[in-house]
Amino acid sequence: PVRFGPHIKGPLPEEIANTFRGGSYAQTTLQSEITLYRVYGGKAGEIGPWWSRTTPQGPLQAQMDLALNPQWGNTAQKFVQIKVPPGTVVYEGFAAPQSGLLGGGSQVYIPKVDPSWVVLP
Repeated sequence: PVRFGPHIKGPLPEEIANTFRGGSYAQTTLQSEITLYRVYGGKAGEIGPWWSRTTPQGPLQAQMDLALNPQWGNTAQKFVQIKVPPGTVVYEGFAAPQSGLLGGGSQVYIPKVDPSWVVLP
């Protein structure tokens, strides 16, 4: 992985980089398949760029770990699992604190998620 942070600007726009704790994240081209999870509900859809390596432990825990302000419209009532194939570029780090929420959970940003990656429960 290639690491970026406040002193080494990476490819992500600043508004996305700042969602990672300390503005630090790693860019990785996957060598093997990985499993990721996304919480969603309300205004937030099943497919989007924000994922986590951590299996959700309920809406409140996800909101705390990922610093998801309920006012943004993501109720985190549901979650989806995907299998991301080798060769995919992902950006990974820890969720930054936002809106009084601590963050610190696993955060993975994938600009283009293929809906065919979804694993049905």
